[in-house]
Amino acid sequence: MIFASDLDQTLIYSERSKGEVPAEDMVPVELYEGRHISFMTKRAVEKLGTLAGLARFIPVTTRIPEQYHRIFGITEGFRPEYAIVSNGGTVLVNGQPDQEWNGIVRDAVRTHCAEQSEIIGLFNAIAASHWVKSSRLCDELFYSIVVERDQLPLDAIEELKKQIAPLGWSYSLQGRKIYLVPEKVSKGAAIQYVKDKLDSGYVFAAGDSLLDESLLLAADFAIAPSHGELGRLEAANPHISFTKSTGALASEELLDIIIERAGKQAALQTK
Repeated sequence: MIFASDLDQTLIYSERSKGEVPAEDMVPVELYEGRHISFMTKRAVEKLGTLAGLARFIPVTTRIPEQYHRIFGITEGFRPEYAIVSNGGTVLVNGQPDQEWNGIVRDAVRTHCAEQSEIIGLFNAIAASHWVKSSRLCDELFYSIVVERDQLPLDAIEELKKQIAPLGWSYSLQGRKIYLVPEKVSKGAAIQYVKDKLDSGYVFAAGDSLLDESLLLAADFAIAPSHGELGRLEAANPHISFTKSTGALASEELLDIIIERAGKQAALQTK
């Protein structure tokens, strides 16, 4: 069995996004420029340890490799053999890129998706300094753009979505970041690759955003925190279970649910 989970705002939380959990109930899991910036609840760490004993834990994130490696609470605390980073564009095996997957993804992007220059050109045509703060090409695959969310030109953004869709690219807004991603770069495709590599028969998955949707669709059981992008579209996602809790407490709830289901699945497999 596999437990494939998004990290930010699914398992790990910033001080701002953790909700009403007291600071003394949180433990730091990420260090950046000398300060701790991401946390898990103490109970979530314990529950993840329990679940990792029942199913192979595979972190799945839109973060690029160097950003993922900062999360010492995951990389050192659980030492997962496999991790999926760069929104599925890179699979790490013991911290190193899987070259076979790198070739598969990049060949698919070159064959089926418009060139990066065309996409960023369309975006730059509507961009303005009062709402675009920075833009970055991540892992040579997709764009992460920091914006002032309340200043977005909504009509122009909707037109951009229509322009890039037939070019094989997708748009997602998460917090203060816009992601422009080739459709051949997906968490769902990456988890299927890892599942085949491990010859695993069952996948539990968790994630909060539209970029996690392909991961959740590829799973046998999928759950999302109710506070995320997917939670706002709950009626359109009948294949996904949603937590009642929000913030960091949602991580505890979803881990409890999967632990119970993983125990039952393990019992079935031993019969």
